[in-house]
Amino acid sequence: MILLALDTAAPVTAVALLEDQKVLGELYQPAKNHSVMLLPSVDRLMKENRIARHDLDAVAVGIGPGSFTGVRVGLALVKSMAFALDLDLLGVSTLAALARNGWGGKADWICPTMDALKKEVYGARCRADGALDESEAAHDPREWAEHLSKAEGRCLLLGTGALRYRDVFVEVLDDRAIIPNEEERHRVSAAAVGLLGFERLQRGEKDDPRTLEPVYCRLSEAELARIKKT
Repeated sequence: MILLALDTAAPVTAVALLEDQKVLGELYQPAKNHSVMLLPSVDRLMKENRIARHDLDAVAVGIGPGSFTGVRVGLALVKSMAFALDLDLLGVSTLAALARNGWGGKADWICPTMDALKKEVYGARCRADGALDESEAAHDPREWAEHLSKAEGRCLLLGTGALRYRDVFVEVLDDRAIIPNEEERHRVSAAAVGLLGFERLQRGEKDDPRTLEPVYCRLSEAELARIKKT
């Protein structure tokens, strides 16, 4: 089975190709505009691996939380591919994919923490095997750190939010905070999205392209504006 995986929730266009859970190739491109970068990145990776679109069996996509526009761009592409090519569609939590960067470590908790801008982070606490222990949500960084401090054990913090608010997490958690220096540990891996997609398929799960929705965790600017008017 050949699966195309992608994530556009962060300011990086991440694309991967997998065959039976073996990663054939990955491509990462910094992107201010995913709508410009995504399709050329997919075409380039498929061409490099001599995979045609009709060779695909499934597509997996990070559904957020993250950039509202970015997540919508990724979803739009995989939904159109799923319809046009009759592919299995797998939506995957972007934070769960990020947590996979911490598998096999010595921390008691893996805590994917993405910068949500507006002085907030998207976070979710995960068990050591990467399974989400609570729902994704937007948090004030200090409140998120204090929430994590209530659980016993060391916390491995991964993501752009962990880097941006490193001082806050170290202040609150002290030596219980583990924040790696390696940049790749804080980047959402499209391969991880694909592997989590394969795991869903093995459990007999898949999504309907007509109903799969992004995970935003907070209201958009347009929604906030409408609320203020009412």
